[in-house]
Amino acid sequence: MKMAFGFLLASVLAAVVVAYILTKFFREPEMPSLPQNPWWGEGEPQAEDTAIRPFTINIPDEDLEDLRLRLALPLRLTPPLEGANFTYGTNSDTLKHIVEYWRKEYHWKEREAKMNELQHFKTQIEGLDIHFVHARPQQTPSNVHEPIPLLLIHGWPGSFVEFLGILPLLTSPGEGSGRVFEVICPSLPGYGFSQAAAKPGLGLQETAQIFLKLMKRLGHSRFYVQGGDWGAGVATQLATLYPQHLRGVHLNMFRPQTTMGKVRQVLGAFLPSGTLMAKEEEGMLYPLLEHAKWLLRESGYFHIQATKPDTLGAALAQSPVGLASYLLEKFSTWTNGANVNKPDGGLLKGFPIALDALLDDICIYWFTNSITSSMRYYAENMSRERAAIDTSNIPSKVPTGLAAFPEEVLLAPRNLMAHKFHDIVTYTRPSAGGHFAAMEQPGILAQDFRSFVEAVEVREGR
Repeated sequence: MKMAFGFLLASVLAAVVVAYILTKFFREPEMPSLPQNPWWGEGEPQAEDTAIRPFTINIPDEDLEDLRLRLALPLRLTPPLEGANFTYGTNSDTLKHIVEYWRKEYHWKEREAKMNELQHFKTQIEGLDIHFVHARPQQTPSNVHEPIPLLLIHGWPGSFVEFLGILPLLTSPGEGSGRVFEVICPSLPGYGFSQAAAKPGLGLQETAQIFLKLMKRLGHSRFYVQGGDWGAGVATQLATLYPQHLRGVHLNMFRPQTTMGKVRQVLGAFLPSGTLMAKEEEGMLYPLLEHAKWLLRESGYFHIQATKPDTLGAALAQSPVGLASYLLEKFSTWTNGANVNKPDGGLLKGFPIALDALLDDICIYWFTNSITSSMRYYAENMSRERAAIDTSNIPSKVPTGLAAFPEEVLLAPRNLMAHKFHDIVTYTRPSAGGHFAAMEQPGILAQDFRSFVEAVEVREGR
């Protein structure tokens, strides 16, 4: 009798423990409630200026001269190790070549004029001047539908220049489709021409709220959103926190977010093939240990920026060569992981992004002195306070499109993403492209997004 009672008691206790674990780690958390009108600018809150002001990029001559003088200084670079290529970071021989090009052949004012062919604006939201590009479609006889509003969001170390090549493909009718998009492309707070927060705490969720207010101010209460890198994070928060305002969300970087998705990711390393995902998707995550090693090797920057961004920022803000070295290494590796084994990091021979476009992006960070504030975004999103309002386990029922570009840094099979996104309309594996898909393969990304929108609009009878 005692043995039976002991067994029963042990079973009850085990059931309680299992129930606690399931409740603690697998339950859907409560939706966080954000302050509706925070003030991220300096000082005390003031009356918000809701005007939408035209903006022209016009870097002062003294700033151009300052950059010229800094680039003209003798380079103090350590010779690369023999055969190291980009495995130790940016190869100094390649960096010399790029700096020489920057000095003699790259012309900012010409590039600035090209950027100013787009319509730029600023507007104050929650105490910050938010910069955005507004690309409106040309009305032609082939436009058989009303323009569809699209919020297009960049990441780090990108900027709005990531989208210079894809905007014309979205604002004009696609092949066999009369659908066109009215594209709003904002700069993240603290990036480029968007003002940085003067107070801690502005992360993905707060950015989602700011960008929703931006879209509403422009007259769009329901819209599509597309993003990669931090842009994917902001887009996911919009789909989680404000689903009623989204017609669809399309991502070109994604990973398992929910606890169950992460558990299945680990289990997939031990269970038979095909149990958790299609066999052709296994290479995205497995061998698990090899992927973990690669991420550990390539994510040192993440830890620094998530903990002490201002320390590194002080160095990068002083030296354009140092800034270029830091950012170019990310473009090299994240475009294709195999580039670490090339002497030029893949940046000079056959690179899918033109060198001028890379320097455009670097110059945006340099002239706006936004490298430190851009890196603070990591600290804001990885803080202890952020963990308390985590939305990873809150599912989204917004129509979702996922584009798994073959060289992307973070990807996951459809099955694992379905724990977060309950209405995956399209899941594709494009033939080429990496982390900077809009810059590398604008045609492929545009077509993938169009196909997703077409599927959603037809399904919804629009």
